[in-house]
Amino acid sequence: MIPKSGVALGAFPKVEFFIGGGGDKGDWITNVTRATGIMGDVRDYREGSSSGITCYYYGHEDQDLVLSMIKGNWRSGAFKSIRLTGHSWGGQAVMDLTQDLFHASIPVDELITLDPVSMFPFSKVIAGKWVNVYCKQSIMDNTIGAVPVIGNAVSALTSWVGQAGEDTNSSDYIANVGGQLGSENGAHNIEMNITHADAMHMYKKARAEMANAPLNPKAIGIR
Repeated sequence: MIPKSGVALGAFPKVEFFIGGGGDKGDWITNVTRATGIMGDVRDYREGSSSGITCYYYGHEDQDLVLSMIKGNWRSGAFKSIRLTGHSWGGQAVMDLTQDLFHASIPVDELITLDPVSMFPFSKVIAGKWVNVYCKQSIMDNTIGAVPVIGNAVSALTSWVGQAGEDTNSSDYIANVGGQLGSENGAHNIEMNITHADAMHMYKKARAEMANAPLNPKAIGIR
């Protein structure tokens, strides 16, 4: 695969994968509604503001494909420094990928999760650095909402009723149903008072905070 910039594979050994969440690129949700392309925009920003790095954009549904691609190019020497960034369901996908790559003896130098969402967040995250940026959550989100499946639904329904008539964003309710993870054990956690869909601002904040993240966090990525 050739990056959007047209740079040939392997021209830069430093790579970053941007993994989108539900409805971002080409999962089942995009069969019902238009793909948002949220992480595609973030990838474009990274390419336009950085040099010496090749960027790729996939959806969470491509998790196995990304793993196979990284393994193949690591063995060939085309990839030498790997960074993973995921939003929403893509946040859980990059945590899973980090665990899978660790088992394959392939290090992830930087991991960024942007308001990650998962019903069952049980990945063991082992990366060089991990920055987790998440949307500010309510007391309901952090109590009942932390219970997988049932708690997610109750929290989302309560939020919808409680905020009826206010200026709200549908992506926040969708993320709530899916199970927003919030603060993660082992990560350098940053809370922002923004909407779930605003991955661009979350990413810019994560990049600015990467220098402050501790080295070699080793923790289970679950509250």
